[in-house]
Amino acid sequence: MGAATRNFRLFLLYRVLTRLLLFAPYIQLFITGVRGLSQAEYGLLQGLYYLVVVAAEVPTGVLADRFGRKTILAVGAAVNGVGCWVFALSCDFPTFALGELLFGLGTAFVSGADSALLYDSLAAERREAEYPRAAGAAEASWLLATAVGYPLADRLLVIDGNPELAYWTSGALSLVAVVVAALFAEPPRGERQSAREITLGALKDVATVPGVLRVMVYSVAVFALLRAAVVLFFHPVLEAHGVPPDFYGTILAAMNLLGAFAAFRAHRWIARGERTVVALVPGTLLLLFLLLPFLGGLGVAALFCAQGAAFGLYPVLTRHLLNRLVPSARRRATVLSLDSLFCRVAFSPMAVFAGWALGHKGLSFALVATAALACVPIPLILLLRSRDASAG
Repeated sequence: MGAATRNFRLFLLYRVLTRLLLFAPYIQLFITGVRGLSQAEYGLLQGLYYLVVVAAEVPTGVLADRFGRKTILAVGAAVNGVGCWVFALSCDFPTFALGELLFGLGTAFVSGADSALLYDSLAAERREAEYPRAAGAAEASWLLATAVGYPLADRLLVIDGNPELAYWTSGALSLVAVVVAALFAEPPRGERQSAREITLGALKDVATVPGVLRVMVYSVAVFALLRAAVVLFFHPVLEAHGVPPDFYGTILAAMNLLGAFAAFRAHRWIARGERTVVALVPGTLLLLFLLLPFLGGLGVAALFCAQGAAFGLYPVLTRHLLNRLVPSARRRATVLSLDSLFCRVAFSPMAVFAGWALGHKGLSFALVATAALACVPIPLILLLRSRDASAG
């Protein structure tokens, strides 16, 4: 068995252990409903999380390119596990803020390094063309795991409406992922560069390689819509329609089941019509936001399931588009981390705004206004396309 195949199999397990966040359906419920913080404080916590990720994205990407992906992935899993346990113990804003700090650092360590490890493992054996299929299988693996895990969490980990046990369990899974990360075979990255060379080279790639910045702007717009739907509006919309909390996990599992199918099929859909997939993902999300204020309980559940398909397609599509454009493995993780940084820079103020809008203007206004903000980058995509065409 080659190193690429071995890494791919371990990657599937690592992805399940670090992404099976059993508390995901209940984050807003836990913070506001169980621990009693306000919607505005919840929005501030979300904003803090993204600010931490923004601050740490490039440094952690540089560390992954300089010292190796497997070490950084192990650190990311460990930090995320501790963050889960801090959240379980939190009862006030400062302690929740510490938990968000740890979650943000954990996300930054993993983002970029994970995709770089998978892509470079395949590229070392001249199998980089298989990346969309491998990445799709990885996304499908953890999404399928949630289809089982979330309904079980509804029944076993939510005690009298309190999902605290879900945080303890997720933390334990993340610590198992530390062991899995240690088993990866480090893929070759070429001659090791200094931190300064990696950082400046990655920034130059973003600014000068045709298509890279355009893909990143597209990624920002889609990321904002996806994260807003799941993180900011999932609980308020279901609550407004009278859905009890012990069904949240089941609904999210149905969303992720469709997402797993979309991720698994992504490589085929991309091969048949890449431009169609690129247009379909944000189009589906915008339709979700526009229709949510007007539908009843079953219609809302159906729309969230449609959002799940976009959730499965998005990471496979954007990472595929970026990886094939990045000219050097020596700074691949840093370029991918820059994409994640731009996404979170854009979403952080949006999270604060949406929290304010939910608390002061109501659900319908917050949905429409948030969707409008997410569309702001789209004209820039068209301008960058003209620039890249001229450069070509």
